[in-house]
Amino acid sequence: MEKTTLRKLFSILAFVISLAYLYRSVDVNELFIALKEAEYKYLLFAIILSFFTLFLAATRWYLVLRRVQKTSFKRTVQAFVSGYYLMAILPPTVGHMAKVKLVGGDYFAALSSLAFGMAAEIVIILSFALIFLGFTKLGLIGIAMILLAFIYDKAFHKTALAFFKFWEDVGAKKFSQTLKEWWNRWYTGWIKARKNKSSFLIVFLISIAVILVQTFGLVVVGKAFSLEISFKQALYAFLMSVLFASLSGIPSGIGANEFGILVGIGSSTKAFLTAFLYKFIFQYIYSIAGAFVFYRLLGEGYESGTS
Repeated sequence: MEKTTLRKLFSILAFVISLAYLYRSVDVNELFIALKEAEYKYLLFAIILSFFTLFLAATRWYLVLRRVQKTSFKRTVQAFVSGYYLMAILPPTVGHMAKVKLVGGDYFAALSSLAFGMAAEIVIILSFALIFLGFTKLGLIGIAMILLAFIYDKAFHKTALAFFKFWEDVGAKKFSQTLKEWWNRWYTGWIKARKNKSSFLIVFLISIAVILVQTFGLVVVGKAFSLEISFKQALYAFLMSVLFASLSGIPSGIGANEFGILVGIGSSTKAFLTAFLYKFIFQYIYSIAGAFVFYRLLGEGYESGTS
């Protein structure tokens, strides 16, 4: 309980600090001038890139998910979009876990497919971060070690089973058996997901593409306000945005996302506009759309359950 309270207080503090930093970055007169003189064709292009990013990320989940159980691409996309809304009203991890329920089938098998795709993206983001910060050798070693963990995951499976056995031995048999059952269902899905080598490679390639397209999207949004952002700056800003949003615990990372971007591209009125519109186009708009999709899916589930 105390841990949850501290986490909430930290999130509120992070939100306030982020807003204060953003407020200091904005000049109201410059804001209206920048909006008036903006080249909106670049924002339109950014929206197209955003849809492409969403399509790629949803496709990555679908390619893994279909190896685990039968599912439709439409349902996968609906669950994926709903996830943006769920992560706005729930802690990010809980939001991810909740959206898995929407695809149906075996929950833990479906969860393993999502975890597989997300793990690939986390590996790449961490690797980019280490390489970008000058730890090139460490980044490459990290990539190699994590890839080995993907390939030789039986060791992790055996470790988990030993952990469950320990809890059985200390008297928590029922609790341990429940966890063991969930783990086995999850691990079975994970094995199916990574079994196909071509799918394994495609997941990593799509994850790289998703990150690069989002990075390029920041460059494009900057151009709408005559703000020249190098790809290197944009990548650094993207990484800082992910880092600050993850650490802050703020729903959808609002404020912390923009704070991280400004750290990467510099603080100014145009930079603030760029940061906010970039996150709105690539994330916040899907939180709004996700609410409609989520409640429609709930309605469909309720109707099918009562018919």
